[in-house]
Amino acid sequence: MIQENNIQELDQMKQQLEMLKKKLETQNIINEKIIRSAMKSKLGNINRMGRFFFIMGILVAIWAPGFFAYMGCSMWFCGGTFVMLLFCALKTLQYHRELWRLDINSSNIVETGKKVARLRNRYKDWKRIAYPMIAVWLIWTCIEIYIIYGHDAIWFCSGGIFGGLIGGICGTRMNNKVIHTADELLGQIKDYETEL
Repeated sequence: MIQENNIQELDQMKQQLEMLKKKLETQNIINEKIIRSAMKSKLGNINRMGRFFFIMGILVAIWAPGFFAYMGCSMWFCGGTFVMLLFCALKTLQYHRELWRLDINSSNIVETGKKVARLRNRYKDWKRIAYPMIAVWLIWTCIEIYIIYGHDAIWFCSGGIFGGLIGGICGTRMNNKVIHTADELLGQIKDYETEL
């Protein structure tokens, strides 16, 4: 009799343990879905910003040389402006391309983290390329405008430098926003890895 009770209690404990295992598996699946959903949102923000930068870069690369040619700037300057803006747009495409094709629901989260970390590092390194390039372009712009307008160019150049500073601040903020969003996404991936 005692042995039958022990067997029944043992069977009940086994059933409860099985139910607990199923609940834990379900909970892990739900946690993974929640984490993937949050990651998808952050990755979507990064991808939207990348697409915006790329499209605006192409549009400005098409528009700006014509504007400067209309103002009377040299063809070398117009060509240099086009090449610089096209370079920036194509670098954005290069940086974001592998994330644009990524499906967060079916991808390996660790691999996704590596790709996001690579994008983050590229954005941090971009400032070393962009700032000197913009400085050289602004100086060249002032020289071109001075050649065309003479001493009256001071007003245009000061307005251009002011606009360049505003553009630089906005661009830096957008760059930092991508880095910050990537940091948040990498934090979520790290939290997910520690749960496993």
